[in-house]
Amino acid sequence: MPNLSAEARQPHQTGMITLLESPVLPEWIDYNGHMNDAYYVVAFSQAIDAFMLHIGLDETFREEHSVSIYTLQSMVTYLKEVAEAEPIVIRGQLLESDSKKLRLFLTMYHADNHDELATMETLLLHMDMKARRAAPFLAQTQALVNEIQTAHSVLEIPRNAGRGIVIKRVG
Repeated sequence: MPNLSAEARQPHQTGMITLLESPVLPEWIDYNGHMNDAYYVVAFSQAIDAFMLHIGLDETFREEHSVSIYTLQSMVTYLKEVAEAEPIVIRGQLLESDSKKLRLFLTMYHADNHDELATMETLLLHMDMKARRAAPFLAQTQALVNEIQTAHSVLEIPRNAGRGIVIKRVG
């Protein structure tokens, strides 16, 4: 079972935040003998859950305040194959934020050789679950988001950030 990193619960982070550490599980392997594309997304989704913890949106807080996070858009880039039992780590960088939205960039690395395996850029929306509508972050959440945003604003923007899908034409 993947582990949410202890760092995900400590918001005073100056670099990328380690959100998930796990071996590649047997059920994540496809007919080609490597991690199936859908399970990269599962691992990234678990990292998003860890980021929610990082900004104070644990289960108790979500229930008490009737708030949550929805995913609006994601873009995954698959860079290298990874096999069963190989160790992975996912780190996150907050690229942009406002009073309701987060643009989070996640990078999956091989935990031993540090190769980049995949990236996911995702746009997240803070929700009022009673109204089922977008809503501003509560003050304590916004304070944590602002703290992370300030720390991450000095980090280099990942090379895949903001890219769409295109076929490059030659000639």
